[in-house]
Amino acid sequence: MLIFLYGADTLRLGRKMKQIVSEYKNRSKGSDFAVFDAEDISAHDFFRAFFQPSLFAAKKFFIVKNPIASKEFKEAIIGRIGEISASPNNILFCQKGKVLKADRFLKALSKAGQVQEFIPLGGADLEQWIAAELAALGRPESAGIAPLLARRLGNDLWLVANEIRKLVNFAAGRKITSADIEKNISAVFENNIFQTVDALAGQNKKEAIAMIRRHIARGDHPLYLLAMIAGQFKNLLLVKNFSAAGARRLGMHPYVFAKTVAQARRFEAARLKKDYFLIRQADFDIKTGKIDALAGLDLLVAAL
Repeated sequence: MLIFLYGADTLRLGRKMKQIVSEYKNRSKGSDFAVFDAEDISAHDFFRAFFQPSLFAAKKFFIVKNPIASKEFKEAIIGRIGEISASPNNILFCQKGKVLKADRFLKALSKAGQVQEFIPLGGADLEQWIAAELAALGRPESAGIAPLLARRLGNDLWLVANEIRKLVNFAAGRKITSADIEKNISAVFENNIFQTVDALAGQNKKEAIAMIRRHIARGDHPLYLLAMIAGQFKNLLLVKNFSAAGARRLGMHPYVFAKTVAQARRFEAARLKKDYFLIRQADFDIKTGKIDALAGLDLLVAAL
């Protein structure tokens, strides 16, 4: 069995990977299980482990991260795809980020195994995912707020999942309302974003890192914080260029718009463009596994 999971939606990709591994372990007692990173192992060493007879005569289940990051590893897999697929052993390939449709590895796996892409959700699909997330946390009756959450938070599922958990805890067993969202999301913008970005605007990086550390200690995921910072810098760029359009036409909450207008005065347009590029690069590096999320966030703050 060969499976290839890939895509920009790293939250759903990661969950699918864990689901497959869990199901396989439950039904295959004694299987040889191992995790490899194609950037850290040669194709020769991988094949030696994959084809070596098991001491327990069990089928092997290998996870291979970043299979297309190493050209040598990628080409070796393509070259022996027939031999691999004929084996009783199993490989789950996982690649975070976009993979071109013309990529030879993707084409080879599409013919020899199962392929699933995780693209960012939008529209009705995003709303359905939010409703399902609420149901999974025991709040199916709150599914009516899904459209509002989708509009307010966008489709970064790390951010959305984090906010849903906070709302569930805040409601403490009762149905979550639009008033809960209004109150809590505004608080998120005030506490998580503006103060941190203000510190960055003043080149007070020590304070910015201290704020991030406090949120990490409270349970906020680094990717959630990165998404919030990215969102605010995007708002700053919009306001810097189109403030006359007003909050409604720019798709911002009036509170967020007012705070962003004031904050934008502290940035030069050229610096905003440069910083936003650095943020997007950090997001790509973290989500493609090039760097640990927390370390990537720290390095980003140092660079801004």
